[in-house]
Amino acid sequence: MMRSLNEISGMVLKAARGAGVPLGHCEDLAAAAGYIAATDPEALGIFGAVFGASHDAPTCTSHGDTTTISTGSVAMAGPLAVDAIGAGARDVRLCNVSAPTLVFALFAVRGFAVSHRFEGVDLIVTTTSDAAPPAPVVGPAVVSDQLWQTLADFASKTYVPASEASRIAGAGAGLTDND
Repeated sequence: MMRSLNEISGMVLKAARGAGVPLGHCEDLAAAAGYIAATDPEALGIFGAVFGASHDAPTCTSHGDTTTISTGSVAMAGPLAVDAIGAGARDVRLCNVSAPTLVFALFAVRGFAVSHRFEGVDLIVTTTSDAAPPAPVVGPAVVSDQLWQTLADFASKTYVPASEASRIAGAGAGLTDND
């Protein structure tokens, strides 16, 4: 089904939150989802696997201008890698990265010009003096019904249960259109 980039980003934000990802990282992942949808919509399927993984905090060490992120899911490690480059690291090594496409999108959204290489299962990202990646062409993207349902399932974990008590506390729609 055709979805706007805003719909995709919004659903990924809610799904990430439902998967237990911290809010700041959810916002980064949502922006990356919009970028992926605009540049390579077939790659959106990575989010189902990313959200289904554990979201343990990554282990990060720095030596000079190199930062190594050795554990943690890509949902946690990817935004950390972008922040490390933004804070002045020249190289970031992401050990055993499961979704490099997501990492590349995170850097592109922030406008960082980087190059990359793989050493086995590790991804090494290096700042470059090249121009920042171009902004993607804006338009709707096709999202499979299966992926949309997977994202909706994660997002539903954030919903307030429907009950009289939750409605009295302000959840849900009001009793009249003027609420």
